[in-house]
Amino acid sequence: MSSPISRSTIHPWVTHTTGVADSARRRWEQRVFGPSDTDAPEGTLAEVLRVRGRLPDHVVVGVGVGVARYLDVLHQAGHVHGDVRPASVLLPGHDLLWLTDPEADPESSVQADLSALALMLVRCATGLEIDGAAEWTPELLVEVGCSPELAALIGALQPSAGATAAAMLLGRSDQSLPRRSNDLA
Repeated sequence: MSSPISRSTIHPWVTHTTGVADSARRRWEQRVFGPSDTDAPEGTLAEVLRVRGRLPDHVVVGVGVGVARYLDVLHQAGHVHGDVRPASVLLPGHDLLWLTDPEADPESSVQADLSALALMLVRCATGLEIDGAAEWTPELLVEVGCSPELAALIGALQPSAGATAAAMLLGRSDQSLPRRSNDLA
C-alpha cells in the first residue's frame, strides 16, 4: 500500500505531508487506523483549536509531552524541527500524535524549537495567539485564561534545558491525547 504521507529518515513517526490535500491525508488515515467508535479529532492541532478554542489541561499537557518527545528524538539525532506550530501536529485519534514537516532551516535551533513548543502550549491552553517576543510570566498567562497549574508548568519550561527535560517537566498522571472528538469537550 503506497502512502501519500512519506516517512522520514530521521524517525519512523516523523512525517512529511507537504502538498498532501486534507482529503488524501484523511483517506490514508482511514485505511491505516480504520473507523473509530465516534468521529476522530479534526486532523491537525490548528484545526482543533480553530473549531474548539482552548483545550482541557490534560490534553494540553498530553500534546506538550508528545511533541517534546518527538523533539527529543530529533535533537538527539542532531536535527532540529524548525517549524513547531499547531499546523505541524497531526491528531489522528487513537491516542496518537505525529509531528510533521520538519524544516531544513539553518537558522533554527534546539532552543527555538522548545520556545515554539511553549508558545504552542499557551495557544492550546488559552485559545489565543500570543506574541512570542513579549515576556510572559505565569501570572500573565493566568490573566489570559491559562489555569494556574498549567501556567506554572509552561513558565518553568527552559528551552536551554532540552526536550528531555521539557517532557519530564510536563508529564502528569492525567495527561492524554484525544482518542475521539468528544474527548476534547
